[in-house]
Amino acid sequence: STLVAGLSHTCGLDAGGAAFCWGRNINGQLGDRTRQDRSTPVAVQGGASFQSLSAGWNHTCGLSPGGRLLCWGLNGDGQLGDGSRMDRLVPTPVPGSFRSVAAGSGHTCGISGDSVLCWGSNQFGQLGNGSGPEGSSVPVAVQGLPSSPRSVVAGAVHTCALLSEGEASCWGQNLHGQLGDGTTENRALPVRVEGSLSFVSLHAGGAVTCGLTSDGSRYCWGMNQSGQLGDGTRVNRSRPVRV
Repeated sequence: STLVAGLSHTCGLDAGGAAFCWGRNINGQLGDRTRQDRSTPVAVQGGASFQSLSAGWNHTCGLSPGGRLLCWGLNGDGQLGDGSRMDRLVPTPVPGSFRSVAAGSGHTCGISGDSVLCWGSNQFGQLGNGSGPEGSSVPVAVQGLPSSPRSVVAGAVHTCALLSEGEASCWGQNLHGQLGDGTTENRALPVRVEGSLSFVSLHAGGAVTCGLTSDGSRYCWGMNQSGQLGDGTRVNRSRPVRV
């Protein structure tokens, strides 16, 4: 999207695809070659133009029109995907070619060909490759998706993919039911969101996932302590409920 917000920084694109960021910059998440906080927009350095951006908690990624993915900012968990765990103050390429990107708190995922690739923290299984809690500083393939991915979204520590038939699969932390599989068990491999719903888009934030269905209905699942699912309650939901 053209305007994205991390934990305490914001980035946007101008009409020509140039990226600008503002806010907290201790890890280089503004991409301006410094670690200085900025109260007004500064240009992301490196000269790349972008068609979309995604902001993690303390890192930012941008997708270039040709499929090149660049990330910058905090890299302590390998969430920039460049094989290192060094913060980057300017956009740094992720190996491969991508058509979609989603950044979580300490992990990032993207669609490459017919695969979802993820990298960074894997404490709750949010990389979706079935491995243990150790993360990866390079992209690894999500295992076991039943069909090809159309888009990918990331909450803080969970990830979901919209698949070709309109079904949704999620993986990672499930403490609040944000994977939508009817349980609160963390999943290191994708599980199908229950309810036989056909989605046209998905959205995730924090410990909540929402989907828009083809008839225009909205469904959400996950944490609901503040009423963020919109179902009139404050009860967490491990299956989609209609907003």
